[in-house]
Amino acid sequence: MKTTFYKPVLFTMLAAGMLASCINDDDYGIVNVPCTETTLQKNFEVADVPAGTVLAQFTQDKVIEAYVTSSDRSGNFFKSISFQTLNGSHGFSVPVDVSSTFINFEPGRKVYIKLQGLYTDRRNGVRIGDVYLNGSAAEVGRLPESKYRTALQRSCTVVDEDVLARPMTIAQALNDANLNTLIDLQNVQFESGALGRNYYDATDQIGGATNHDLLDATGAKIIFRTSSFADFAPRKVAEGSGTVRGVLTKFNNDYQFIARSEADVNLTGERFAIDLSAPALTGNNITFAGNYSETFESYAVANRNFPRAVNDPTEGTRYWEVKQFPANTGNKYIEMTSFNGSSNPGVPAKVLYFVPVDFTAASNFTFKKQFRFMAGAALNVYYVTAANYTAGGPVNMANFVPITGDFNNLQYPATGQSQNSFTTAGNYAIPASLTGNGFFVFEYVGTTTVTTTVQIDDIEIN
Repeated sequence: MKTTFYKPVLFTMLAAGMLASCINDDDYGIVNVPCTETTLQKNFEVADVPAGTVLAQFTQDKVIEAYVTSSDRSGNFFKSISFQTLNGSHGFSVPVDVSSTFINFEPGRKVYIKLQGLYTDRRNGVRIGDVYLNGSAAEVGRLPESKYRTALQRSCTVVDEDVLARPMTIAQALNDANLNTLIDLQNVQFESGALGRNYYDATDQIGGATNHDLLDATGAKIIFRTSSFADFAPRKVAEGSGTVRGVLTKFNNDYQFIARSEADVNLTGERFAIDLSAPALTGNNITFAGNYSETFESYAVANRNFPRAVNDPTEGTRYWEVKQFPANTGNKYIEMTSFNGSSNPGVPAKVLYFVPVDFTAASNFTFKKQFRFMAGAALNVYYVTAANYTAGGPVNMANFVPITGDFNNLQYPATGQSQNSFTTAGNYAIPASLTGNGFFVFEYVGTTTVTTTVQIDDIEIN
């Protein structure tokens, strides 16, 4: 195969009337298209299709087989067909300049794809199609009708969708390896803010579609996206819990789950409580004093419970915990990160570490920091008075006073880079007007894309 760049191709539109004869006007959902078995035979594996971001052209007579997972019958998919291997190990999409593809390529249909002359790249999953010039860069674009009819050959084999659909949790589904495959998200429900609203809401739309979140009992979530053209767009979001079937897609860093029709949403069970956080770990020796020193050397690696502090995840289940580098012999410190593996999205998290202080008796607050694998600013520093927060109690961030900007050495490294030593964050001079008891607070805020590792050491109050 070779990598090459070409001028953009002019695409032709397929008139809806060309396919009208295949449709029963009284029931748009029932289509009966006679099938003549194709003579194409598979001689290449989907697993061997190039998966790089650089455009590549197929120059040899290769044929793959795959099964349709998407459907544009209800309008939630548009000019793109998703496919997967029978076991779901590989998925890809074929953008086409054709509408009503469900007539010939319905979910479960085995299709042979003649690759010679087509192109492939990876943009939000593996794509196979024609060449398109996007600015100065060539990428995969839609197959015009003429190529669509010759490159995609339907077989007479149709498997039941249940054979293709794989049951998963949200956490299991959020992986590029699952893109374009058919998934049953189990034990999920829509976010409470979506209840009473339509699947598509013109007042809350991005790119002609509305995003609602599906969640499970652990608080894991995924975007459920509904186009304004979907026939179920004006209907109310389902209020129960259960299983949602759909195709996993991706836009930039966001995974998006796309149902083919409202029938894919099977939420008939009772709604469940969602625990968005783990419990606060409150030390048994919370003492307000004008002097405080913590080097973390006395704690075991992976310790999360600190007698003189509060470790409280207000979102997610991760905690600040003790780490050591080099292992067994090196310096100890506390660390928090949303990183979840190089091929996975980050784990959304907000975790607070409270240090008690007598503001009247203390004058200065310092600490050392190290930022690793930079992927967005993740550390905030606050103070909160004892009148507005009780150790281990409810957190109202409106009562927290931000002081991050008072530290003159909290610079982050360049994106993707790491700092390789602990340095001081600077000094916060406690103002004379701040008196009484309270807490200094380190807040880690991570998302699916903000995954910087934050390390804190040598906390000093004097």
